[in-house]
Amino acid sequence: MEFLLLGSLAVRREGALLELGGPRQRAVLTMLLLHANEAVSVAQLTEAVWDVPPVSPESNLRTYVAGLRKVVGDRLVTRPGHGYQLTVEPGELDLDAFDELVRAGEQALADNDTEAAAEAFARALGRWHGIPTAELNAGPLLRAEFTRIQERRLTAVERYAKAALELGRFDDVIDRLRRESALHPLREELWAQLMLALDRSGRRGEALEAYATVRRHVVEQVGVEPGARLRRLQQEILESRVPSPAALNAHRQLPMDIAEFTGRETELRKLCEPGPQTTVVISAIEGMAGVGKTKLAVRAAHRLVQRYPDVQLWADLHGFDPDELPADPSAVLESFLRLLGVPGGQIPESLEARAALYRDRLAGKRALVLLDNAAGEDQVRPLLPGGSTCMVLVTSRRTLLRLDGVRSLLLDVFTPGEAVALLSRIAGADRVDADRDAAQRVAELCGHLPIAVALAAKRLARRPQWTVLDLVSQLERGGGLGARGVFDLSYQALPENQRRLFRLLGLHPGEDVTADSAAALAGLTSYEAGDLLETLLDEHLLQQHTPGRYGLHDLLRAYAVDQVTAAEPPPARALARRRVLDWYVHTSWESAQQLNPQRKLDISPADPAVHPRTFADRDSALLWCDTERANLVAAIRDAAEHDLPEHSWTLAQCLWDFFNLRKHWADWIDTHGVALAAARSAGDHAAEGRMLITLGIALREVRRHDEAVDCYQQALAIFHALGDRSREEPTWNNLGIVHMVEGRTDEALACFEQSAAIARELGNPHSEAVTLNNIALLHADAGRFDVALARYQRALEIRREAEDPYSEAILLNNIGEVHRGLHDFPQAVSHVERALETFRAIGDLYGQAESLDNLGLALDGLGDRRGAEKCWLESVTLFEELGEPKADEVRARL
Repeated sequence: MEFLLLGSLAVRREGALLELGGPRQRAVLTMLLLHANEAVSVAQLTEAVWDVPPVSPESNLRTYVAGLRKVVGDRLVTRPGHGYQLTVEPGELDLDAFDELVRAGEQALADNDTEAAAEAFARALGRWHGIPTAELNAGPLLRAEFTRIQERRLTAVERYAKAALELGRFDDVIDRLRRESALHPLREELWAQLMLALDRSGRRGEALEAYATVRRHVVEQVGVEPGARLRRLQQEILESRVPSPAALNAHRQLPMDIAEFTGRETELRKLCEPGPQTTVVISAIEGMAGVGKTKLAVRAAHRLVQRYPDVQLWADLHGFDPDELPADPSAVLESFLRLLGVPGGQIPESLEARAALYRDRLAGKRALVLLDNAAGEDQVRPLLPGGSTCMVLVTSRRTLLRLDGVRSLLLDVFTPGEAVALLSRIAGADRVDADRDAAQRVAELCGHLPIAVALAAKRLARRPQWTVLDLVSQLERGGGLGARGVFDLSYQALPENQRRLFRLLGLHPGEDVTADSAAALAGLTSYEAGDLLETLLDEHLLQQHTPGRYGLHDLLRAYAVDQVTAAEPPPARALARRRVLDWYVHTSWESAQQLNPQRKLDISPADPAVHPRTFADRDSALLWCDTERANLVAAIRDAAEHDLPEHSWTLAQCLWDFFNLRKHWADWIDTHGVALAAARSAGDHAAEGRMLITLGIALREVRRHDEAVDCYQQALAIFHALGDRSREEPTWNNLGIVHMVEGRTDEALACFEQSAAIARELGNPHSEAVTLNNIALLHADAGRFDVALARYQRALEIRREAEDPYSEAILLNNIGEVHRGLHDFPQAVSHVERALETFRAIGDLYGQAESLDNLGLALDGLGDRRGAEKCWLESVTLFEELGEPKADEVRARL
């Protein structure tokens, strides 16, 4: 039997879920499992089940125990005078497995084996699939037990983060710690680890933002300042002028090695052979999908690290991803250059210039570059270093013979011996040795394809009552060879509700899925979908690299697409796709209302089966957007490609505040371009005009001013033809901003006056305040500070009535700048500090950078040079993170 506590309570016999009864009966079982193989008294069970127990709890408990005996049989016994005891065999309880892995991780840390420690802690945390028995109405004793278990999990998270930080695996640590710190905002050790990970990965501005966030939580909820460690860590990050180690190099950027790697010794020797001394070594591993190219490349890379110790870079080029375009070499180079210590503002625009700078940064370094899943030579060529001290490993399904000097290694399927060895490693040597002929037959039926052998082996490992011959019978009954036959075996063995969800996942946009988005896709509740996803994970039809998020191997995704196309008629597929896009649209709208309460947008109602997420505060909304960003971008494209244009442009509109806040300019321009084309294809001129405005803003932000002006002029023509004065007003304002940035003061003032007149005509004080701010900026730039101050103060009065913190912060910062112009430095400091506090509260990195620069100038005016330099240093860090050229301007002040 299997007993699962680390998530929804479940018991399985031979893979089948058993019925456990109502909430109180489940609470009894939970308490017995927490004290497995020990007697649990009636008094303890009573306190675990009820806050206020009935008059005779013993009678109720006997009823619950009788119900549980129908499930677990004679494992549950009465211990006269001591209570009840549940027998659990070794390996049956997931909590025991978790504890064992944690102990292994602790021992590895004690032995200074950081790699083993990180792997053990990661595997331990992978056992968790949600909040333990969240569906129970637990009594006080059981709630205390849950707190104790949760504490053990959080300690494991912290231990894992410590080990992974030492190994340089920053991305995984950052993603995990962001989620955990959001769930446990008062646990300071999580925040400390997050700050360290961000700083060491060259994201100093975000590290300081994390400190501001935890400080706000602690002050608001406890009424004290953060502890000494956090305060000291913040000060160290602020005062350090030396770039963090990860900003200078890319040590240990390789993916984690594969624990169950088997065979391929001949291929490994070839890959690890020294190459020519006069040119970069390029080894290309070529072969069909599922043959194990990535596993081999990662294993070889880890063996080669000692030969190339200076730098290790890795990128997934998504060359054959059915749901994602191949990676743009220019974007990959930007990522590599940031890892090599090049500030964002110093990364050139053109592909050729980036490639040249990349080669320069690697010159003379012993560097290893792993490029996974390449589409072809043109994608790889710009990513090649130029020196003979470097090596490149490439994996691809295509031959890459047009790369000069490439050494190609064609990777075939496993030999029979390698396939049986992998089967033995996963399913157990004793079982395989008991029937070697059957094991060889399994390998044959899997076509010796590694992914198929691994999936079959894992299926056998999950069914201890099966022999290897039983697995042969199952595979032969399916009638297929290779991966398809194994997939069929696993898929056909599922109940229909699990098969249905699996095949519908082939329609999901983006790389991974959550219980919430899967629920929308299938028309289920989140609880139902989560339970089905966990079952599919147990069957190894899904992967889980992050708790709560599930993905499909590309071969399984293609299989799911085949199944959904065969089993679901077109109307059913269209309905599923519409539901999941409804969920993304409406959840994004809920997040947008937290990020900008002033936002107004009419969106069509969602399908009644869709239950969008809501957010308690701005931080949780922003965290969701950060986590779902890749899926949201994919959803906009998916909607446009499947004749759902309104979903495409509405989702783009909902995400505008998020893109603006985080300055994801590339995503912003890309998605709004897709949505604009969708609006035009549908002939919806109002939507076309709205998309032109927000696209124009993004183009203006990246200084593509002529294109921005063209967008605004097209939008003005559309709104004038529609007679939509409410949309003309912001368009005039945005056109004025472009003119102002380019120094065309008269044209800018004319646009702002036109916008202000329309705002007054429509009785829209919010828009009037926006325009007053911009008019004041023009007067301030001309040195007319008194006139500017009057305009700003009127705009600020309007903003405070509207309760718009973002716009209020902008005005406070601008008023501070005017006070600097008037040489009233104390008032300048006062206003800018209030602006900075608000920008930090709402998570606006660009606003923080601007106000820090302004505050530094004000402090310098007061004679506080040291305080000014601290502000400028933090401002430079934030501007560099955003790729903003203004970083050079601020750096010159230091």
